[in-house]
Amino acid sequence: MKFIDLFAGIGGFRLGFEREGFECVYSSEIDEHACSVYEANFGVNPYSDITKVDPKEIPDFDVLLAGFPCQTFSICGKQKGFYDTTRGTLFFDICRILEAKKPKAFVLENVSNLEKHDKGKTLTIMLDSLHELGYTVNYKVLNAKDFGVPQNRERIIIVGSIDGFLFDFEKLEKKPVISMKPFLDKDGSFDYLNEDEYTLIDKKYINVQKSGLIFVGYRNKKIRTVGVRPGTEHLSRVHKQPNRIYSAEGIHPTIASQETSGRYWILVDGKVRKLTLNECFRFMGFPENFKKVGTIGQLYLRVGNSICVNMVQAVAKEIKNQFFTKGVNVEMTEPMQFLESIYQEAIAMKDISEAGLTKKQLDWVNAIVEKEETQKGVFTVTFTSLTYKCLHPEQDVRLHQANMEGGYSGRTFDTKYVTPFLKSKRFYGAMKESGWLTRSLEQNIPYHKDFPGKISNKKVKEAFLNILDDIETNKADPKKYLKAIIKGSVVEKSKKALVLINPIEAETKLSINDIMLYLHRHFYYKYKSRGASILPVLALYSVYECIVEELKRFKGKKLDALASHTSSDRSSGATGDIVVRNEDGSLYEVVEVKFDIAPDSIMIEDAYKKIATTTIQRYYVLSTESPIDEEYEKIQAVVSRIREEHGCQVIINGVFPTLKYYLRLLENTDKFVERYLYNLANDPEINYEQKLAWNIITNEEND
Repeated sequence: MKFIDLFAGIGGFRLGFEREGFECVYSSEIDEHACSVYEANFGVNPYSDITKVDPKEIPDFDVLLAGFPCQTFSICGKQKGFYDTTRGTLFFDICRILEAKKPKAFVLENVSNLEKHDKGKTLTIMLDSLHELGYTVNYKVLNAKDFGVPQNRERIIIVGSIDGFLFDFEKLEKKPVISMKPFLDKDGSFDYLNEDEYTLIDKKYINVQKSGLIFVGYRNKKIRTVGVRPGTEHLSRVHKQPNRIYSAEGIHPTIASQETSGRYWILVDGKVRKLTLNECFRFMGFPENFKKVGTIGQLYLRVGNSICVNMVQAVAKEIKNQFFTKGVNVEMTEPMQFLESIYQEAIAMKDISEAGLTKKQLDWVNAIVEKEETQKGVFTVTFTSLTYKCLHPEQDVRLHQANMEGGYSGRTFDTKYVTPFLKSKRFYGAMKESGWLTRSLEQNIPYHKDFPGKISNKKVKEAFLNILDDIETNKADPKKYLKAIIKGSVVEKSKKALVLINPIEAETKLSINDIMLYLHRHFYYKYKSRGASILPVLALYSVYECIVEELKRFKGKKLDALASHTSSDRSSGATGDIVVRNEDGSLYEVVEVKFDIAPDSIMIEDAYKKIATTTIQRYYVLSTESPIDEEYEKIQAVVSRIREEHGCQVIINGVFPTLKYYLRLLENTDKFVERYLYNLANDPEINYEQKLAWNIITNEEND
């Protein structure tokens, strides 16, 4: 069983797999000091730049190992799928090698925060990239303290199989540790603190934390002040990590790569001393005879940046058992096998229509998928019901509780199989435990078309009940529905994971003319769907967010949140698209935006009706079209009358001239670009096509 060791560091991954009989055939690491330590221990210098490695030069292997850096990804608009979105990152080089060599398995490692990095988008893109390459993937956050070392060190481990096996993390052999004492040096030259250099807290405040740490004191250094209540010195979080003291009776906090001076303080037998370098390596599972080359600071950096060898060994053992060993029962449970198989079939489809459903059936599927994130319970229950029906065709899945006559336990099946599967694939509809915990769905009433459960979205409720009725009454194929839901969900997820490109980051200086060019092309991009009229509104609102902070005439004024663009002014309660108010809430300035509609006198009269009873000072009508010649005099007459009767200035102007004028007033136009991108990403009425168009436009300009 051969493996390659990418981002090899000092060889923590290699040691763990070699202990289980795997053979290393290739290593890669770019840090020169890490390479020197690696060479001293393994007899080979792994120095190479992974971005320049040709996969053809790598010997054949069975398992790829990589503890890679975490980076944010950006969907660049080329529409080539998730795999293409990783281009330009180090993760892309992992994908590149996997695609070329197609090893049996891979194991990737990263910080536990990868789950939440960039609001979960980073991990989502990674997993979908790996799925596209044909791998069945599972992941879990593991803690070093569960694998025979006294360190609270959480890391995410991602395991993939080319043969369709879902790695079972529950089978990992664990050896929890609760104390540092057996791992400490018994003698040597220790770095002790003088008693006047630290304070031990009162015993009544000492307790074993959930992590296994026991905070017992702190060095007499300046404590945190921001957001800290007086008299809380006994709390560990009040003190910076290098000043905290932990009891050797508990376990140690994470050994960090940033702490190159090794300031880890422990209380041992009544004295406070620094953790030794050897103890740090021991807390990571490195062997006693591991050769340490370089300065003390370099070695603290290396060990803090490494991986727990014992944890790797436990993973390696199960990789061998689950993916390689003959004669051992490595088969997954039937539901998991089925779900993995149908998932691969679904993502291989070009689009949802390939599932073989009718238009009406696809409409039901789309209703479920489009509201997956907000109607998680319905999504999960639908997914579970279809899965169970595929595996048990004789069961009426509308009878979702075991106490119903002829029923089954949908909740149990969901909790055991479906929800873990949905989590492993990063479905937005994945719940913490089970969809059946949703109050509107847990009722002891069959899911017939008259089901009374109060599902908030009427369209989703009808789609859910119609799908179940279709497979039971009309004998529709549940597998077709399941594939359509999976494919639809993956497509929707790709849309939500899109990150807008900021052209400022690609250029040293973005001029006002450049910004105007981007906006014009964005407004008038050839969209297939409707709704582009909101873009000028968004741009003007973004510039208003900037000018209300900078211009004196807006001092003490407040900008309203952007109202719904699709609602009429009457239903939304708005007097225009952009509203600025006085401190007392009265109207100060309103902007109405028209896209490809020329202003006329009737439009101005209608506007006056909305503002006649207010104290408004200015009312703008901004359009991308100029008034026709015969309307100029009529418009001016109405504007003059409003000025005389009310006092409000009505200003008719073009969208682009106004934007350009306000941009010239800004101290930093980069702020406008940032606001426009933020609003573009977060406004619920902006669709995927409009976001993608921005990326395509900016890419074309940069190319």
